Amino acid sequence: MAALLPACSLVPTTQPTLEGFPAETVQVVRQQSAELEQLQSLNTPSPSQQRQLRQLRRELQRFEREVLESASRLERKNEWYRAAQQLEGAIAVLPTSPVLTAAYGEFQERRKLRGERVRMEIAIHQGEQLLKDIDAYKRLQQLQGRDVLTWVELKNFNRKRRASAEELQKYAELALLRKDYGLAQSGLKVAKALYSDDLVQDKENKQQLEQSLAEANRQLRKRNPRRTKVVARKPLPTKAQPIPTAELERTLDNGDLPSARQQLTELEQQAPDHPELQTLQARFDSMVSAQLETALQRGNELYSQGEIEQALAVWREAHTLAPENMELRGNISRAERVLENLRALSTPNGAKP
Repeated sequence: MAALLPACSLVPTTQPTLEGFPAETVQVVRQQSAELEQLQSLNTPSPSQQRQLRQLRRELQRFEREVLESASRLERKNEWYRAAQQLEGAIAVLPTSPVLTAAYGEFQERRKLRGERVRMEIAIHQGEQLLKDIDAYKRLQQLQGRDVLTWVELKNFNRKRRASAEELQKYAELALLRKDYGLAQSGLKVAKALYSDDLVQDKENKQQLEQSLAEANRQLRKRNPRRTKVVARKPLPTKAQPIPTAELERTLDNGDLPSARQQLTELEQQAPDHPELQTLQARFDSMVSAQLETALQRGNELYSQGEIEQALAVWREAHTLAPENMELRGNISRAERVLENLRALSTPNGAKP
C-alpha cells in the first residue's frame, strides 16, 4: 500500500511567519534574498543586473530597518519576549544579514541586564518583607518563650534571612559592575539590615559588604554632590542673615532650571544652612521632577512614532538636569544604538560611513 502513495509528505509544510509583517512580505523578502545571492555569484554582471543588485539591496535594507524599528517599539513597551521573537523570525528570513545579527546580539545583552535588574528588584522586595517579619518573630518568642517549636521556626527564618542577604550581595556586585549604583545601594542596605546584630556574619563577608556599600555611596555622591551636601547640613542657626534670592526666584519663574541650579550652588556656598534655601531647593526639585516626567513621556511618544533623533534630543536635554536618572540613561543609550544601526543600513555596501 505504501507503494501506492504519492512520493510527497502528507503533512503540508508552512513557512515560518513573522509577527507584524504580512506573510506575502516575508515570502517576497525570501525571494529577493535568493535572487540577490544568485546575482552576487556572477563574476561579471551586466549593467541591468548591477541595477537589479542595487535595487534588491535597497529593498532588503528597508525590510531590516522596519524590523529594527518594530522590535525597538516592542522593547520600549517592555514586551521583550515579542521583540526577541520578531528579531529571531527576521534572522530566520534573512540568516546572512549582519545588521540583524548584530542588533539581536545587542538586544540579548540589554535583555540580560534588564533581567538581572528585575530579579534584584524582586530580591530587594523579598528582603524588605523579611525585615518586617523580624519583629513579628521576636514578639512570637516573647509570647511562647524559647520552646522547641519557636526555636525551629526562628532557625528556619534566620536561614531565609541569610539566604536573602547573600543573594542581595551577589546581585549588588553585578549592579556595581554595570554601574547601577542606586540599585546596588538599595540592595546592600537591605542585606546589611538583614544581618543586623542577632545573625552571625562571616568577617570577610561583612567587610566585603561594607566596602561595596561604601563604593556605591561614593559613586552616588560623585554624580550628585549638591544633594549630598544638603543631606549633610548642620543644625540651622537661630537667626539667619538675609541672602540675595531675588535673582534665583526670577530664574525659577522663567523656568531656566540649568541657571537655577548654578545659582542654588552659589548660594549654598555662601550660606549652606539658610532656611530660605530649603524652600527654594524644594521648589527647584519639584520643577525638575515635573520637567523630567514631561521629557520622558514626550521622548517615549516620539520614539514610538519612529522619531528616534527627536526623542534622543529631548532625553539628552533632560539628562543635563537629572544625570543620575537610570531610565533616562537607558533610553539615551538605546536610541543611540538604534540610530547607529539605521545609519549602517543607509550606508551603501563597501562605502565608508
